[in-house]
Amino acid sequence: MSKIGLNDFLVGVIRNEEVSSVLAITKNDLSAFAKLCEGSLKKLSIMNLAHLDANSAEPNDLCIIFDDMPISKTQIGLIKNMLSQKILIVKKNKDGNDHQKFLELGFTHDNEITQARIYSYNLKTYNNKRGWNNPEGWANPENFEKYRW
Repeated sequence: MSKIGLNDFLVGVIRNEEVSSVLAITKNDLSAFAKLCEGSLKKLSIMNLAHLDANSAEPNDLCIIFDDMPISKTQIGLIKNMLSQKILIVKKNKDGNDHQKFLELGFTHDNEITQARIYSYNLKTYNNKRGWNNPEGWANPENFEKYRW
């Protein structure tokens, strides 16, 4: 585990993923984070879950959900389907209550920083194309298009 801070980790993700707009769901003051992102982002939106449920959010390249906001599976599903294809959830290291819930929703656990657990979801890398999932890998491929099953 490296000793990288949360803001440095998030800025690194924004630069590596070439993100231009971020939706942060939190009540915390993100002025230090916003200052670090000045040259990298075109838009940084900050809101709480009440605005999310009121459908007042716009789609963004990345959504970051901070640990001060308890979030339900339904709300995460809304974010995945409507607001962002890349999502980061920041939880306190001590808080392992939601670990299984995030894994069930397709998130991966990232161990890159020491002060928080990071769960990430990226639709583009979530379900990679498999080489075996084609007609050549199935039983009797020579019969495809010949017989009606």
